[in-house]
Amino acid sequence: MLINALCEYSDYLKGKGGDVIPDCLSAQDVSFMIFLTPEGEISGIQSIREEVEIPQKNNKVKKVLKPVSAILPKRTQKTCVCANIIEHRPLYIFGLNLEKEGFTPEDKTDKAKKSHQAFVKENLAFCEGMESEIVKAYRNFLERWKPEEQCQNKELLSIGKDYSGSYFCFALDGHPEIKLHEDKELMGKYIAENSGNEDGDEGGVSAMCAVEGKVLPIARIHEKIKGIAGGNSTGGALVMYNDTAFESYGKTQSYNSNISERAMKKYTSALNYLLSDKKHHIYLEDTTIVFFAMSKDDSEECDWFMSLLNGDEVKKTDEALKSVMEQAKQGKNADTAEINEDVIFYIAGFTPNSSRICQKFIVRDKFGNILKNIEQHQLDMAVKEGGQVGTYWILKELISPKSSNEKVPSPLSSALFYSILNGTKYPDSLLSTVIRRIKTDNDTDKSRFVKLNDTRIGIIKACLNRKARLSGKQEEIKMALDTENKNPAYLCGRLFAALEMAQKNAAGTELNTTIKDRYFSSACSRPSSVFPTLLKLAQHHLSKKNHIGVQKAISQVMELLDSDFPSTLSLDEQGKFIIGYYQQNNAFYTKKETE
Repeated sequence: MLINALCEYSDYLKGKGGDVIPDCLSAQDVSFMIFLTPEGEISGIQSIREEVEIPQKNNKVKKVLKPVSAILPKRTQKTCVCANIIEHRPLYIFGLNLEKEGFTPEDKTDKAKKSHQAFVKENLAFCEGMESEIVKAYRNFLERWKPEEQCQNKELLSIGKDYSGSYFCFALDGHPEIKLHEDKELMGKYIAENSGNEDGDEGGVSAMCAVEGKVLPIARIHEKIKGIAGGNSTGGALVMYNDTAFESYGKTQSYNSNISERAMKKYTSALNYLLSDKKHHIYLEDTTIVFFAMSKDDSEECDWFMSLLNGDEVKKTDEALKSVMEQAKQGKNADTAEINEDVIFYIAGFTPNSSRICQKFIVRDKFGNILKNIEQHQLDMAVKEGGQVGTYWILKELISPKSSNEKVPSPLSSALFYSILNGTKYPDSLLSTVIRRIKTDNDTDKSRFVKLNDTRIGIIKACLNRKARLSGKQEEIKMALDTENKNPAYLCGRLFAALEMAQKNAAGTELNTTIKDRYFSSACSRPSSVFPTLLKLAQHHLSKKNHIGVQKAISQVMELLDSDFPSTLSLDEQGKFIIGYYQQNNAFYTKKETE
């Protein structure tokens, strides 16, 4: 379904004049720009990487340098020495290897020398007769550069260890806006000579294309997809048969897929385009989420999608989001006049696996339906009016705040995302994971990653209420304290909060530890083994001057429980216990602030 959708998306963009990358070009991450004088000398090599902030734990951000994307001639997939037009690999451009002692053109197989010679020969022949300033400077560079004379080049030495893992582009000295890969004459010739080549490899086979529905040359090898988080820098293949165990009926490599060269070029160029455009993808942990609508201009749909799913990803006004949420809460359709709710919208999740790309899920539905499901998710998660929680922060609450490299398992993050988009039950592991974190984490860390917070409580509330609603039962958990809720687990949570408050009031000062630090986990799992002890301890606390609201809460809960504490609590009931504790605690502090 995904490959067919990408082919349709490619056709739609081309038919409507959309800015899709031609088959012979691809988006490439570039880190450095080489400035050439008209004589072909290198006047400077400048880093063009952008500084981006990546959210970390403890409310911190990490600043990293990220390469920029440039549209360059598609790199050959051959493993042998084979140069490209407008080459971007340093070994080909400079013909030098980076060693501990510095740069050298020598290596055991003469690969650096052979690569540079192939690069010079290929590009000199291609640029013959072109008259633009940047192309002339490029030709002069090709003719003048001698690798053996440039081992101590100060511009290359200034790059240091970034040399080997980076890609380069060319521009005219003093004019960074005049780039070689944007020269109209050069790129026009390249596209004219290389576009529309749908022939398969020599000696290849023709068969019925599974996408086009016609007998066409079948693609033997599929183009690489770049931009998948955690994947190879050279890209990975979505369709690949790299072992004889995957072959059948005498067909080798990707002849098994029955996808034609034409369809292969369509879907790979469309997917690379989506991964190069910030409006069409986001990253959640190690999963790359790609989304698009079957429309010439789907920017509005993509903006709304990211706004409601991860409110901090794009700049959408709070007023607009609040309006949508308010209408959803009242059972009305969202007022999104600027978008087409009937347009078909696709969302797909990918993770890397060696040189392959794994598709974790795909969702296809009308955009209006997806929008409503995300709105319902935000309502389920809300623990206060107008509150919205980004999916990124939900995932962050599922790992220990003390861990520096722990990640949410990919199956859990994918299942969570799928349930949000489809309005289905949240994965069971979501509830069990957040409850385990609450019971094992402590409150010594004063950052947002504490034992209990709005996001963790929202996760529990959403899991319990959605499970009840989809089972045809009435939702139990409300946003604020529910004194009418007679569920034993919820009442035990309220009682625990009241006993803790009684202890704090009796002490009269801030306590380093309370009964929560010692008994919370046990009370949450086995109330009958803990509460008799806590009630005995509370008699001493209640004998001192205490807040009347605390005494009233204890009496009210004990009357409803009738001193009958459950022996054990199931996972769902533990969630209700935690919410009861949290809401009763909030009610105490809210009353204090009001008074």
